[in-house]
Amino acid sequence: MKTTYTFIVSLLLFSVNSFSQQKNISLYLSHYYNGEVFELESELSLEDDIKCKISRLEYYLTLNTIEANNGDKIEFSGVFVTAEGSSIDYPGKQILVNTQKHLYEIGSYDVSDLSNLDFHIGIPPEINHQDPAIWNINHPLAPQNPSMHWGWSAGYRFLALEAIVDEDSDTVFESILQYHAIGDVLYNSINLNISTVETEDEITIYLDVNYEKLLQDINASNAGVFHGEPEQVVALMNNFSTNSVFTNAENLNLEQTTLLKSIAPNPFSSNLNIELEKATQLKIYNLIGSLLSEQTLEKGSNTIDTQELKQGVYIFKLENELKTETYKLLKN
Repeated sequence: MKTTYTFIVSLLLFSVNSFSQQKNISLYLSHYYNGEVFELESELSLEDDIKCKISRLEYYLTLNTIEANNGDKIEFSGVFVTAEGSSIDYPGKQILVNTQKHLYEIGSYDVSDLSNLDFHIGIPPEINHQDPAIWNINHPLAPQNPSMHWGWSAGYRFLALEAIVDEDSDTVFESILQYHAIGDVLYNSINLNISTVETEDEITIYLDVNYEKLLQDINASNAGVFHGEPEQVVALMNNFSTNSVFTNAENLNLEQTTLLKSIAPNPFSSNLNIELEKATQLKIYNLIGSLLSEQTLEKGSNTIDTQELKQGVYIFKLENELKTETYKLLKN
């Protein structure tokens, strides 16, 4: 007889001082490869300038704690209860990262002025070997297509990376490259200082993900199929925590600039005010690198009409004959 499960999700909140109000917290991941926006099926350079095309890249994050500058901390955890009455506590909030998606909702909490995020790559052992069918259909651990679950004994694929490699540099991509990371030993932790954009109602955490660093120093150019815990997979998963695959997003705080004197508001809505030290060309891009608008700005105060832009994050590029600066700004 199939076991029936009931879930209770909890949040442990530790605080020295009580927080002022609930805010919706989101995680925004910008996916890059060698500084360019990452796209599936694009031609990428591995070591020794060997080319590859990645067709699939998915992985699990388990968010453990978020800390504020004053020391207040939110710790995520959960518990599910079987039909027989036994319960299993598990740490964290699980997220399935797909490189075609950027924004992930975390939830609404009494917190502000966030400074630090602690998380793991993968699924905690307490729930890694459960049946995916026990989870709600919208939960990251529910059955996925393509599957992220290897089997009850082995557990989930912490990461699935699939590619083809032009191993002999003849412009023909003929060699298969696969990493399926499976096993509790691969559950690696990461701790990062974070950049955020905060309003009265929302906090968005911004991280850059640099996938060329994930594939660094693991002989990916030799291709091959690696499932489970072989040394190639262990090295790749270790890169997550030791090779700065995740980095704090740049230019959210607009510090140490020479062209830009000020820009406000951030987040913006229908208009953006830019004050410049010098006359500058402004180009606005979306996160897949498409140029949306271009105009010349004068030294001093400039008002930019942004009504045509949809909600989301945009790259603002300022450049003149001497310097180029880029900034990520959020439209709400």
